[in-house]
Amino acid sequence: MGDDGSSTTFIDHCFWFFVSREYAADSKRTALLYQEILNSQKDRLRTELSSAQDYIRFMNQQADAVLMQNVKDQVDQAYSVAISIYRRLNGSSSKEEIQQVIREALRHIRFSNGRGYVFIDDMDGRCVLLPTAPELEGQSLWNNQDDNGLYIMRSLIDAVKNPSGAGYSRYRWYPPGNADEMKEKITYVRHFEPFDWVIGAGDYIFQTENDLKDQALKRISAQRFGRNGYIAVLDLAGNVLYTPYTSATSLPTHYSTFSDVQEQRVVGDIMEIAEQGGGFAEYDWFIPNGDDKSAQNLTAKLSLVDVVPLWDWVLVAGVYPEEFQEIFHRQQKELQDKLNADAWFLLLSLSCAGFFMMLVVWIYGQWLKRLFLKYSADIEAKQEQIEGDARSLKIASRVFDTAREGIMVTDPDNRIVAVNSSFTEITGYAASEVVGQLPSLLASGRHSPDFYRGIWEALAVSDQWSGEIWNNTKSGQTFPEQLSISVSRDEVGEVVNYIATFSDVTDKKRAEEQLRYLAEYDDLTGLPNRRLLMDRVVQTIARAKRHELRRFSLMFIDLDRFKNINDSLGHSVGDLVLQEVAQRLQGAVREIDTVSRIGGDEFVILVTGKGSDAVISAANLAHRLLKMVSEPIQDQDLDLVVTPSIGIVSYPADGEDFETLLRNADAALYHAKSRGRSNYQFYDCKMNEKASARLKLENALRQAIEKGEMQLYYQPQYKLGTNELSGCEVLLRWFHGGELISPEVFIPLAEETGFILPLGKWVLEEGCRQGAEWLEEGVNVPSIAINVSAFQFRQEFYRTVDSVLRHTGFPPDLLVLEVTESALMSDVSRTEFLLTQFRELGIQIALDDFGTGYSSLAYLKKFSLDKLKIDRAFIDGLPDDQDDIAITSSILDVAKHLGLETIAEGVETEAQLNFLKAYGCDQVQGFYFSKPLPLNEFELLISSANDRP
Repeated sequence: MGDDGSSTTFIDHCFWFFVSREYAADSKRTALLYQEILNSQKDRLRTELSSAQDYIRFMNQQADAVLMQNVKDQVDQAYSVAISIYRRLNGSSSKEEIQQVIREALRHIRFSNGRGYVFIDDMDGRCVLLPTAPELEGQSLWNNQDDNGLYIMRSLIDAVKNPSGAGYSRYRWYPPGNADEMKEKITYVRHFEPFDWVIGAGDYIFQTENDLKDQALKRISAQRFGRNGYIAVLDLAGNVLYTPYTSATSLPTHYSTFSDVQEQRVVGDIMEIAEQGGGFAEYDWFIPNGDDKSAQNLTAKLSLVDVVPLWDWVLVAGVYPEEFQEIFHRQQKELQDKLNADAWFLLLSLSCAGFFMMLVVWIYGQWLKRLFLKYSADIEAKQEQIEGDARSLKIASRVFDTAREGIMVTDPDNRIVAVNSSFTEITGYAASEVVGQLPSLLASGRHSPDFYRGIWEALAVSDQWSGEIWNNTKSGQTFPEQLSISVSRDEVGEVVNYIATFSDVTDKKRAEEQLRYLAEYDDLTGLPNRRLLMDRVVQTIARAKRHELRRFSLMFIDLDRFKNINDSLGHSVGDLVLQEVAQRLQGAVREIDTVSRIGGDEFVILVTGKGSDAVISAANLAHRLLKMVSEPIQDQDLDLVVTPSIGIVSYPADGEDFETLLRNADAALYHAKSRGRSNYQFYDCKMNEKASARLKLENALRQAIEKGEMQLYYQPQYKLGTNELSGCEVLLRWFHGGELISPEVFIPLAEETGFILPLGKWVLEEGCRQGAEWLEEGVNVPSIAINVSAFQFRQEFYRTVDSVLRHTGFPPDLLVLEVTESALMSDVSRTEFLLTQFRELGIQIALDDFGTGYSSLAYLKKFSLDKLKIDRAFIDGLPDDQDDIAITSSILDVAKHLGLETIAEGVETEAQLNFLKAYGCDQVQGFYFSKPLPLNEFELLISSANDRP
């Protein structure tokens, strides 16, 4: 009995010991469970806030881009309206009427919630249209500056001085309703060529940011999680920007104005947390599901506070613990039930052990000890496994649901068992439509069985594969995707799942293709550019080296005097000509040949063939191109004619690499131009010497002014009858390397390279400066005549002349501009306008080389001219050549009837002088009186003329 009592007591003690320990462990597990659930809610709040912050950062980054695109769209639309009105009314209405219609059509355009508008200025800085301040229209805003010292009008005009005629400008100005502080503004402007206007529109960056903030608030207001979870928004000043239980019409409002003291206190605590960098807060708050804000409706709430420095916002993401307490109580009850069941099982086991204890005390004791140890270890291991699995599943579930990539999980038989929401967004298939199906339902048919076999082999070897693949969406649309597949195996190495993640790379592929096109093709004509041409030539050379009989030719094509079209008719017409020529070139070649545009008006054609076939093909093609390209190009009421010059090289005779072939083709092209243009020439080695010499001369010409190699010579002009000095013609001389370079050499070169513009401006400035200097010294200065190239004679030249006269102080009535017939007749309406402007300044205009051009008497009468210069070609044969007599006498008669002074050039003999005097010529110049003189000699001549009584 003693043993029985001891055994019973021992069993009782064991039972209560283990029960007490399990209940203590249960309390610990309950606390850990609650903390884990609380931590999961905190993680959820962090995720929600992170999502909101990512969206805010994205919106903030878009501010400049959204503003710039918006104002560009508005300006492009306004430009379309203006050009449409101009084209509709041009020819039927006056310039002033058309301008008025355009101004009124654009005056009432508004955008960006009514604050944006369209303005117009001219290239001289005068305001043409300003809807917000019409009183400034017509005034010059040239010197307006912002608070950083930037000249606003000048920056707008500079923005359009580029090949596209459009651009952006940043500056600061007063926003509407705030005349105290300037704000940064971005403006897009576009050149309106018909009236030399600048059409523009702009907006303030801070206002665009405010618009984006409103969008962000709308997005955040729609963000919900759990039953009652939401994000509230305040600013750092304490203004409430959004809560779900406050009407939007009453926001923003400062929290100090809340009628409820509890609300004021809680929000004040939240603002303190925000000032300290953010963190979690626990407090009592209202559930936003009704109007009841009584104290009885207060509920515990957990919130995460964070600051968005970009916009000075405070984000408060909160949930109500009562939501997750239900989960906690349910799991707690499950643990308690399991503990009670375990206790009953333990009691039963101990009772049985007591019953048999007396029979097998020692054996049963050993067995019971092992049982208790194993049982405790199993419970703890099971609990740890449950807790670890729960954490892993929560993390995996969160990643699976929120991943931007599509995720597909299949079983060992490759049947789909799960997909995420991104899979549905990309493919269009819902989870219910694909679960149980094979992934092959997405197959596009673009890949061979060997491709898929390679994927399975890689998975078998390395448990992973990644690459690019083409699949189909539910709608049948084929798209490229970046796919990664990994294999999940169990402890013994058997396949459990195949996990595939993928993303749609359509946009990336499209961008890559666009970048490739931009890198290899000419944007204007769509032809291959220099880079792609070089690649194809290199490939052709490689093929030719493998097959010795293969040969090819390069044809270098340049449009003769194309610059004249660009300068006189504008870049839009020039672009039209280039596009038409490109089409003609493409239409003339075979599919195996390549037509490319390497820049400006330069084209290169790659012609392939065998042996001499390539050379023959190039020659035949050149014949056709000379005819095809020279056919008129129609543009509205104009027939434009351009001719090509062509240089031809062949491989390998004229070069064995791309650069050598292109350089030699350029030399052949230059030779074709020197032979009168509109022809083709094959390369020979002597051409390189000429091309090299020409290049050196061109480089020297560009540095001639800076090095002081250019000098002005003056040829005097005399009145017939009195032989008094009446004026002089300024002539340009270039002394380079100790030699005098003929104007017949460097003037055409300057015109061809565009250097004639700075060179002509320098001659004008020096001539006027020297004339003003003579006047200051008291010298009686005759009129000074300066030659004007056709390349100079345009609207900008008037501004140049006006500026030079103002700068030098030379009197306009002493300046004579000598213009050739071809320059005047290139654009009759423009010529009329320019001559009228020069006449208003008081400048005299002389028609140079009269009789050698094609002007009609009707135009001669129409133009505002002062003098006619008779070309030396008609003076040389006087007084013996009957043709020269007839032409010269007719010119003098025409000038007399039109009231124009006449000047004869190239007078070298007394007989010529007497003839001109007899027929009433007014003035003469030539070697009979004086050759062109350098400055010091001409000053002596002026002094002697002034000393005469």
